[in-house]
Amino acid sequence: MNVDLLKRLCETPGIPGREERVAALIRKEVEGMFDEFTTDPMGSLICKRNARPAGSGGGKAKRVMIAAHMDEIGFYVKYIDDKGFIRVNPAGGFDTRNLFSRRVLVCTKSHGDLHGVMNPGGRPVHIASEEDKKKVPDIKEFFIDIGRP
Repeated sequence: MNVDLLKRLCETPGIPGREERVAALIRKEVEGMFDEFTTDPMGSLICKRNARPAGSGGGKAKRVMIAAHMDEIGFYVKYIDDKGFIRVNPAGGFDTRNLFSRRVLVCTKSHGDLHGVMNPGGRPVHIASEEDKKKVPDIKEFFIDIGRP
């Protein structure tokens, strides 16, 4: 197993519809193994290797397809509120209990990649009621704080 490649694949952002970076990494890694590379309208990377003769018997070469998806669950930016917090829509299924204080990467075209922290709105723990503390926030209550106004 190539642990370095696995690490790079896991660390490369690629939510549904935005898999370009993952596709570029895969293409670079498999360059020379395939004869053609194309990308379909959905962003899928298609690597084609032309048929080779099947052994000395002159038989027809078998066709093989290997398929895997490149995307991961993530979020799309919905809007930035007046306090500078980034409000998001989910891309994939989440258990919001796993999102508290989660470090995230916000990928932008104009400002590069920005590091942030995902948190729900609501009362801070030191002033929250016992009922508030037991509540599991809805995904719509979460925002990303990148430390900028």
